[in-house]
Amino acid sequence: MTTAPTTDVIDHVLGLDPSSPLAALRNERAKLKQLTQASYEAALRPKEARNFSYAERAALAARMAGLWKSTELASHYRELIAKEGGADEIVSIVDPAWMPADGESRLAAILRHVDLVTLTPKQATRGNIEALSAAGLDDRDIVALAGLIAFVNYQVLVVAGLKMLRDN
Repeated sequence: MTTAPTTDVIDHVLGLDPSSPLAALRNERAKLKQLTQASYEAALRPKEARNFSYAERAALAARMAGLWKSTELASHYRELIAKEGGADEIVSIVDPAWMPADGESRLAAILRHVDLVTLTPKQATRGNIEALSAAGLDDRDIVALAGLIAFVNYQVLVVAGLKMLRDN
């Protein structure tokens, strides 16, 4: 198990030099930058992992980043899986085409929900939450999963916007 990162993940994945104009722009909103990093740590490395291991959280994040085609973030999360000691099934989660063979397991329900909310959030309904509950997730697990999904999708959009500024 690793410790929480000490550097800002967004700066790191974008390869921002601390003296760059984009880094200076981000630092003008230091509180937002700090809160974004704190949200990363809360979503990926909470004090209590509970029913989502740190490796599983990283794999779900890599999957979402992959769905968005955010190569920088997907790479970051794949590295995090390795640091967390993710086993083969955990690594398989990263592939958006992969689903557990049984299709009805806890993990399959989680992946269906992650994909749905990432790709077509307007189609998510109460029935999707009930499916997570039926798969064995309790209310705290569902809230933790929702927080992870919300954060990673937010992070992907921030990285995409900053990448456009950096590259133009």
